[in-house]
Formats: sequence, C-alpha cells, structure tokens
Amino acid sequence: MSALQAEEVRQVAELQKEDGRCHLIKLLKWEAFDEEKDLKPGILLDYLYNTIIFAAEKGFPWPSVALAVCFAEEILCETEGKSMQEALRKLRDKCEEYQHKLNPNFLQHLVNYLSGTFFKHYRLYQFVLCEAREIDQTIHNLEVHIPQEVPILKDGIDAELWKYEKHMAELSEAEDQLRAEMSAFRKTVQLKSVQELEKFYKDLKFQDKEVLERANLEKIIKDAYDIQMTAASEILQKEIETSFQILDLRVQKTTIPLPVSKSVHLSTTKEIKSGIMKRKK
Repeated sequence: MSALQAEEVRQVAELQKEDGRCHLIKLLKWEAFDEEKDLKPGILLDYLYNTIIFAAEKGFPWPSVALAVCFAEEILCETEGKSMQEALRKLRDKCEEYQHKLNPNFLQHLVNYLSGTFFKHYRLYQFVLCEAREIDQTIHNLEVHIPQEVPILKDGIDAELWKYEKHMAELSEAEDQLRAEMSAFRKTVQLKSVQELEKFYKDLKFQDKEVLERANLEKIIKDAYDIQMTAASEILQKEIETSFQILDLRVQKTTIPLPVSKSVHLSTTKEIKSGIMKRKK
C-alpha cells in the first residue's frame, strides 16, 4: 500500500499533471516504466493520481485526501479477480471500516466518485489487472532532417541558371582537385627519388681516396642518372595525363550553353517589338 502522507498528497496536487504524476511515482517508490509498453502501472498511477485530484478539488483536508487515496487503493487491490457482486460487498465493508476515519460527507463523495469511475469500468480494470499482456511491438528509428534556413526570395535566381552555375562550380572544383593530386604526386615521387639516391650512394662503400676506374665511374653515374630520369619520367607522364584531363574540363565549360532567364527573354522580346514599331512609324 502507498500510505501517502498529507504533505505528500498536497505536493502532488499542487503540481501540473505530468509533474504531479512523476512526483507520485517517486513517492510510491516505483521503478521507472514505459507506459506504451506496459499499460498496467500507467493505469494504476492514473487511478491514484485522479483520486488525489478529485479529493483535493472537493475540498477534502489534506489528511482526508491521503485517507481517500488509501481507501481507493485498498478497494483496487482487494477486488482484484473478484466478481462485481463480490466487489460491491467489499466496498460496503470498506465503508464501514472508514466511517470513523473519514467525514461522512467526504466518504459519500468518494464512494460516488468510485462508482462513476472504477466500478463503471470494473471489467476493464479487471482485464488490465489480471490478464497478462503479450507485447508484439516493432520500433523504427526515423532520422529527421531539419530543413535548411530558407534564403530571401529576392536573392533567388532562375532554376536553369542555378544548375548552370552549380555545374560550372563542380567543373572548377574537379580541376582544382586534379592540380592538388598532381602536386602531391610530384612531391611523393621526388621524395622517393631522393631516398633511392641516398641508398645508392650509401651502398657504394668506397673510400674517399680510392681511385675509381673509368668503367666503374661511368656505371655509377649512369645508375644515378637512371634513378633521377625514372622519377622525372613518372612526373612528366602524370603531368601530361593531368593536363589532358584539365583541358577536357575546360572544354566542357566552353560547350555548356549559358541559360537565359525568362525575365531577360521577355524584356529582350519587348525591346525588339518596340524597335520594329518605331521603324514602321
């Protein structure tokens, strides 16, 4: 049983409904629950909360409000699984038990309230309290995309012109990307070439005063030259490919027709007609 105190029911009654229900859960020391998945605790909570609000609005003193909640909760628990006739007998017995605890007028108001709520829907309460509920629930998480801030209408442009500018910007972006990739490739190859030369010189292992034969010297120079030329060849090949790709993007820019907005077209048409009329005159 809840055994709520007068001060506790006063706190619940003075709060807004949702805040009051949440505070009542804390006072009852219930664990948190999901009302959508589990109907029973939510219905019991509303049953007790509505009793508090009813008694408070009827002018019950706060101690009597606490007694009214206790009365209602005992009726709910003690009639669980009982027939309507048994439940009504239990209500009669409970009234005799509380006739010296509650003012007769308050007790009559409380009985009338329970008759019009709990007993009016008695079978529904029994179904919820006594029948186990099978949960078959599918949850879908939907991502909500908040629309961007709408720009000022006067700053808008023709749709075809917007598409044209967007396409041109994409081509320029692609050109910049090609240049950046070419620059990164050049640095990578040059660094690789420097590292290979350093390794090559390190692997020669000859003394500074050692006299090299002409054939050996020519071979050293040729090997070092081949390392540098290989790097230069890779860079040149990449630059040629990149240049052709950039040229293709620039050709696309020149072949895309610039759209003429409807307003400009109408204005030009009016000017032409105006010129023709003047010539006729």
